[in-house]
Amino acid sequence: MKLNKEIAIILVLSSLLLSALGVAFYFYNQGEAALISNNKLKVVYVAAKNIPKHTKITKKDLKPRNIAQKFIINKALLPNDIIGKYTIEKIYKNDTYTKEKLIKSLPKKQTNIVKVKKDTYKYTSYNMEFRMFRNPNYSLKPGDTIDIISVYKSMKPKANGSSNEVQYIAKSNKVLAFMSNGIKTDQTMKKVKRTRVVKKKTITDEITLKANEIILDIRKKDILRLIDDYNRGSQLWMVQTKHSIEKKKNIVSVKSNVKRSYPYKLYKSRGSNENLQATIHYADQENASVTKSKLIKLDYSNKCLNSDLYLMGISNKIHLRTGPSNGHKIARIVYRNYIIPYTNSVDSSWYRTCDGYYIHKLEAKELTKKQAMMRLGK
Repeated sequence: MKLNKEIAIILVLSSLLLSALGVAFYFYNQGEAALISNNKLKVVYVAAKNIPKHTKITKKDLKPRNIAQKFIINKALLPNDIIGKYTIEKIYKNDTYTKEKLIKSLPKKQTNIVKVKKDTYKYTSYNMEFRMFRNPNYSLKPGDTIDIISVYKSMKPKANGSSNEVQYIAKSNKVLAFMSNGIKTDQTMKKVKRTRVVKKKTITDEITLKANEIILDIRKKDILRLIDDYNRGSQLWMVQTKHSIEKKKNIVSVKSNVKRSYPYKLYKSRGSNENLQATIHYADQENASVTKSKLIKLDYSNKCLNSDLYLMGISNKIHLRTGPSNGHKIARIVYRNYIIPYTNSVDSSWYRTCDGYYIHKLEAKELTKKQAMMRLGK
């Protein structure tokens, strides 16, 4: 009985061994077949030369090449799948043709491409961002003219209740073009379609794209003034010249038929006050001293009357400042056609008056003494 059990165990183990050998043999045959298949050469068509983007493929652009199956990643295309198609991107010599690189036909040319007029400027072509202005005007077109002004708090409230003063920074600047995301255009706004994914759904809608910059024909001397004034408080405003003229005409016709006159008038210095101090030492007392202060009024009338250099105001309001920049306080305001004696030109933008104030060159022009006296009737 014991012998029969041992024989049965031997038979079971033998059958298991035979099964394992059979499985091993099967996988060995499969591996050999896969190895043969992977090393089998297959014809793949590659580019015979460098082919530019949007080129129609011809038979001459194909070159057959034998490549082992294991090195072929994408599905190999046949000549019928390639010839007559257009390239989406540049294909380099010996690159494999794939369906991702080809398209049946080229996209239609856009008919709404904006044609930008060639810049013709007299002074300097200068780009300014719309965000630099407190009132960006998106209705502007190339060829329009704008004035750039600065609006700031006045030292004294006006009779009409306004607490603001206006200073011209740059006059008569021609609009050349605009910039939208780095592309030059002659439109400030245009509608574009966009595609986006919202909650796993693709949505296509239309948005209005605004230009980022305006390109102006502007005088070089005004560029630094623009930057300086913007940095002092972001107070730049743009005024379309033809609109402002029309508005003024309407106001005049409604309120009154009489326009304000600006007769020639000689500027008279009001003088200025200076606080002087002096220290008195007493000889009989070594440490005794007294400091006295006195407010002295300086009179510039003779200096102004004897001047050989004159200015004439050309703005409706001429602002006399305490220093040669728009950041300094306005000490006095005079009006157009005032004849103002001055001592010298401070820089490319400012004059110094006979009594030590400063006038911007956009607000006045130079006269000889003879011209000034003729206007004053002397």
